Amino acid sequence: MIERFHQVVDAFLREAKAHKIRTLEELNRYWDIYLEDYYHQNAHEGIAEYYKSLGSPVPAEGITPLQEWNRDSRPLVLLHATVVAGAFLHHEERLVDKGACISFQGRKYETKPSLIGCRVGIAYDPSAPETVTVSYAGMEPFQAEPLKIGSFCDKAPALPESMRPVQAESSRFLDVLEKRHGENVSRRTDAISFGIYRKDGGPDV
Repeated sequence: MIERFHQVVDAFLREAKAHKIRTLEELNRYWDIYLEDYYHQNAHEGIAEYYKSLGSPVPAEGITPLQEWNRDSRPLVLLHATVVAGAFLHHEERLVDKGACISFQGRKYETKPSLIGCRVGIAYDPSAPETVTVSYAGMEPFQAEPLKIGSFCDKAPALPESMRPVQAESSRFLDVLEKRHGENVSRRTDAISFGIYRKDGGPDV
């Protein structure tokens, strides 16, 4: 069924390209139309194959997604957004060290002292790995915070402002070269002007 849906999407994208759709809003609008008036209204091979595998008869014209949806009389069960989001999280295990911390992607995260020595589960979103949820049997899941190291623990304390190297505003070397270049250009210009003056038969100096 997934392969069939991919074929439907590819067919829609070909039509969208031919229609010269330019904006995302327009693309979404035509996709809704495509689903409601084409995909849901046409016989679906995957649905037919499912019923045939159960030994159930299938009408010659097949079964459309809309017919299958209307056939199911079971009430919808709406899941909470947090439950749905949790289904897409990545899950791993970590050992809580003597400092009540776990290591994750090169950083330390604080948990709880009662979990020292325990192996806990962690859940995270790969697109936002800085937020880590810790779970352990018999305990409400909680978010672990990155370990904050105070300035007094810093192995390399910052130097006072007066002792820090001053960032140069410009290169003295290039400043000197620029000045010398200007002087050389000026001398060459004067020499050329003087040479022309002599060739024109001007008086000797």
